[in-house]
Amino acid sequence: MSNVLQILIEQASEKADNLARNMASTQQKLAQGHDKLNMLQTYRDECEGGMHSKASVGMTGQQLRNQLAFVGKIAEAVAQQTREIEFLNTTLAHQRTQWQDTLAEQRKYEALVEREKLKQMKLENKRDQKMNDEFAARIYRVQTAGEPT
Repeated sequence: MSNVLQILIEQASEKADNLARNMASTQQKLAQGHDKLNMLQTYRDECEGGMHSKASVGMTGQQLRNQLAFVGKIAEAVAQQTREIEFLNTTLAHQRTQWQDTLAEQRKYEALVEREKLKQMKLENKRDQKMNDEFAARIYRVQTAGEPT
């Protein structure tokens, strides 16, 4: 039984390691996503500011439509990046739950192995005590019978 539990512990440990690597990858993608979102928001704000300054100096209707369309495309990219970040946050939360469940499973198997070791140790101690009692009784019988040891 102990070998089976050891295999289960190894499998759970391997699964936890894989999940931890996946979480690290997702966290890295999340950080990159936040950086990209910040860059897009900054660029959108700069374009809007530039559009307002150009509009105050004077621009044609076509130029204004083009500028508004361009800022709209950047706003769409910001919204898409925000959705991507939300997806990555959900993915990371799911991965974290799986990782914690796998660690709990591993600890459960380890506890079973530990319990089995304790059980075997108690049996061994009991056997040793029985042998010591029998030896002591034999010595006592020999001594009370008057025979030299």
